[in-house]
Amino acid sequence: MDEAQGRIEFREIDEHGHSLEHHVESPEAARRAALNPFIIGLWVLELALVIAIMVIINEAMTPFTPTPGNTMPFAYFLATMIPQLLLAAALILATLLFWHAWQWQKRKAQK
Repeated sequence: MDEAQGRIEFREIDEHGHSLEHHVESPEAARRAALNPFIIGLWVLELALVIAIMVIINEAMTPFTPTPGNTMPFAYFLATMIPQLLLAAALILATLLFWHAWQWQKRKAQK
């Protein structure tokens, strides 16, 4: 192959005309850097909330056992937390879905 028909390279230059070093990252490295740790944290929190809700519902379905004194049974206490946990899980899931849709739309617009 003739050298004139070889690969064309583009280089950035600074204001003085010196070429800048350009490091090409692999697509996998760019993808890893693009991961948002807050979104990963939200997915972990969502998973933990769903598991907690399932455990609480399972515990609440067991018959309430009498406790010594006039204390509230622990299963009843857990059962009263279910509506708030369901709301939190639903809000986090909706937020994550909208965030992923926004990211998808942004990537689609860049193409």
